[in-house]
Amino acid sequence: MIESTKIPEELRVLPRWVLWKTVERNGKPTKVPFQVGGREAESDNPETWDTFEFALTCYEDGGYDGIGFMFGKEPGGFVGVDLDGCRDPESGTIADWAREIILKFNSYSEISPSQTGVKIFCHGKSPFDTGKNLKLLNFGSAGGKNAGIEIYDHCRYFAVTGIRIKTSPLCNERSNELAWLKDKFWPDASANGKAGGEFYGDDSVIERARKYLAKCPPAISGQNGSAAAFKVACLMVCGFGLSRETSLVLFREWNQTCQPPWSEREIEHKIDDAAKQGGPRNYLRNIVPSKWESVDVPAYKEPVGPTKGQPLVTSMVDATEKYIALIESGGGKTISLGIPQLDEALGGGVEIGEFVILAARPSHGKSMLAMQFLHYWSTIAMPTMFISEEMPAVTLGKRALQFISKHPQKTWRESPETVREELRAYAEYREKIVIIENCVSLDMAVQQIEDGIKEHGIKIAVVDYLQCLKAKGKDKTEQVSNSSQTLRNLAHTRKILIIILCHLNRQIEGRKTFTPVMADLKDSGQIEQDGDVILFLVWPWQVDNKRNPKEFNIFIAKNRNRGIQKHGITCELDAARQTISDPRPENYEDAFDDDRPMEEQSYVEF
Repeated sequence: MIESTKIPEELRVLPRWVLWKTVERNGKPTKVPFQVGGREAESDNPETWDTFEFALTCYEDGGYDGIGFMFGKEPGGFVGVDLDGCRDPESGTIADWAREIILKFNSYSEISPSQTGVKIFCHGKSPFDTGKNLKLLNFGSAGGKNAGIEIYDHCRYFAVTGIRIKTSPLCNERSNELAWLKDKFWPDASANGKAGGEFYGDDSVIERARKYLAKCPPAISGQNGSAAAFKVACLMVCGFGLSRETSLVLFREWNQTCQPPWSEREIEHKIDDAAKQGGPRNYLRNIVPSKWESVDVPAYKEPVGPTKGQPLVTSMVDATEKYIALIESGGGKTISLGIPQLDEALGGGVEIGEFVILAARPSHGKSMLAMQFLHYWSTIAMPTMFISEEMPAVTLGKRALQFISKHPQKTWRESPETVREELRAYAEYREKIVIIENCVSLDMAVQQIEDGIKEHGIKIAVVDYLQCLKAKGKDKTEQVSNSSQTLRNLAHTRKILIIILCHLNRQIEGRKTFTPVMADLKDSGQIEQDGDVILFLVWPWQVDNKRNPKEFNIFIAKNRNRGIQKHGITCELDAARQTISDPRPENYEDAFDDDRPMEEQSYVEF
């Protein structure tokens, strides 16, 4: 909810407004700013900002979580002070440390979107030159948010609610108060402002440690996760020389990416054990990020914990608490596949970190359905990758144009500019879909996915198809098993969704119902074991040309994390447009609404 009339006029008249919505980035929910047109906004590019009225109208039309105000660096400009983890969202009580700051500033202040913080807008000059400065406080938390202060004056934005608290309704000049805030909470900051004076301060060290942790993979249960978590604890305590309380704060942030997250008792235990480690100290504390790769990190060995072959014992309460922490931190959210029937059958869709199998006989729509998923995900700011071992990129381009263009394929050659215009309109507000050809080997496919995560922020990867990849093993069964296990581990470890296309054997074609079973998965039973979600695809017309060519069946054979709500759904296939959709309630036989001949609509190279 936005109380737009409470937002000061001096903010509303400036063309510094953006939209925002929560997007999962690096396993953590992040408020990402967007332009009114749908692309991501840039904090240092005013051309990506807009007027208050336009942003508010677009927000009210739906599709975004709120609006935001961008700060720009100019004399006497606006400064934002963000007091996080200071307000009880249930009672509305504000912590004493934050109340002192709010009363001292007495400038326009409002409640944050999470209801757990307060944001102060004022005029003045930030006491820091970085555009943003962060101070973690050992004052507990509120609503699951740790106490902290952030100061912005450029290259950042505030999500704005208009839910004003009882302070001045105006943005007042508060340079003296900003200086007071720095002296009170950043007493060790360089007084003379010399370059590098703040580099060695605690706050700069904490910020570097946070960035270092962002590069550390999450701890995954069943994948030596305890050792990974202990290493992170040692990096904080030994490598950066952080205090116990600060180490706990940063570990809790990183913990949100773990599967499942560690309980508070386990976190404290690991931090305390890290403090007992021998060996070098502070070896990362004063190292610039560009030199991190050259630092030798000791091989830490956890002093207490289960060894290989020894059961891990936990209580039901602790196990349940881990799950609650997972959903509280934003984990476990489903992603729509763009087909409502299928989402419903899967209990909401699929999840980041899952390993999904699309299995079918040749020419039964595996690639088509996978590409349709990617087209849909490109509309919701989800960077994706398609690793094609079966078709060249230009063929995928043809299929994409079938999906994009509303004109019959026979007209494309006559009017290429028309379809180019359709392509431009399609691409304007979508995330990139990266196509990779000719990986050949499993190792190369894994490397391309890793590079895609690093260079493009890839969250979803499709591999077409599993049996094409060369992997270690004395026979085909062992090679396919190794490929399946490796890609499953990659999905779980790197927190991305991986979709694997694979073949079924011929037995299905001899059945009257064309209904696949797990035993139909070709070459390896390991696929059945590894898959979190397994979907079988059947285009009955390919088996029996007397069947309706628009009928397309999807069978849900496995849904490890949510249960199967419906075991099979029937969809409508438009072969010429490369789309699969929920069938229309009426005129099912007349579902094709373009003027292409029926023989063109029915034919497709899957």
